[in-house]
Amino acid sequence: MDKNVVQKLLRQGNGMFTASQAAEIGLHRQQLADFVKTGILERAERGIYISPGELDDALFWMQQRAKKIVYSHETALFLHKMTDRTPIQYSVTVPSSYKASAALKKSCKIYFIKQELIDLGKTKMPTDMGHTIIAYDMERTLCDIIRSRNKIDGQIVIEALKNFTKNKGKNVHRLYKYAKNFGIEKILHHYLEVLL
Repeated sequence: MDKNVVQKLLRQGNGMFTASQAAEIGLHRQQLADFVKTGILERAERGIYISPGELDDALFWMQQRAKKIVYSHETALFLHKMTDRTPIQYSVTVPSSYKASAALKKSCKIYFIKQELIDLGKTKMPTDMGHTIIAYDMERTLCDIIRSRNKIDGQIVIEALKNFTKNKGKNVHRLYKYAKNFGIEKILHHYLEVLL
């Protein structure tokens, strides 16, 4: 196998591929290890390979490793530029039946939600490095922040709501629709009444 196969995999995967994708086309782990030794590839983490010199994109790599996570709460606020506080720990939401790995539990604040609500407000977003990740939209993020207001700094909740009201892309109808799904319409209305 020559390095052209590896280059093709990297192009198809936007600078990365998994060991299982490589195995599908006949590349074995030992060959991948040899490519790493010769500098043709870098091993980002177990089972994930990237182009040499590819910038570290923690949000992207984490989602590659744990495909069911959706960036939410403080992390989604940061991604939507609704807060200027960089999250100390990533916040993710997963279905309530999800078995989180020890590594994920250590590196993330994990929120569990009923399966029927996991897809509500899911959207694709670019990271600063240009990779695509899955996070919740602004409206779902606000609902999540309000629902978890007892576990989140009150200043973050107020700042997020203020930034939402100023945002030209906001969709208040969608916000109230989501709030109804979560049973927080009255709480949301109270917050917005105070701010507007």
